Amino acid sequence: MADLFNMIPTDDTIVVELKHPVTEDLLLKDDGKAMTITVYAPHSSTYKAAIHEQTNKRIQKASKGKKISFTAEELENTTLELLAKTTKDWSIQLNGKSPKYSVGEAVDLYAKLPWLKQQVMEAQEDFSAFLKV
Repeated sequence: MADLFNMIPTDDTIVVELKHPVTEDLLLKDDGKAMTITVYAPHSSTYKAAIHEQTNKRIQKASKGKKISFTAEELENTTLELLAKTTKDWSIQLNGKSPKYSVGEAVDLYAKLPWLKQQVMEAQEDFSAFLKV
């Protein structure tokens, strides 16, 4: 028997193990550990807060009588910002170093590595990853 209660997401985050964009081999740091990025799920309060912040900015702009329109560049930046703000942490290697996570660093990294952005977004949008089976 199925019960919807058993399908309520139990985790607010998921750890995404990064894979090479061509070979799909697991990306490893010099210490042999997998490179990972931990992200918040769309149902989490952190993710919702980031969405609400972006929406509220548009609403405030509209309430001041400004026309709500945005360019492709603004849409891309909004997507990068949302992904960065819904990234919790990471364990990666960049230029031989392990950079500390920050929203600014995440925006920059996701912009420079579109394949990475795509991997993380796909994992974040996969609700099954946030359910216990």
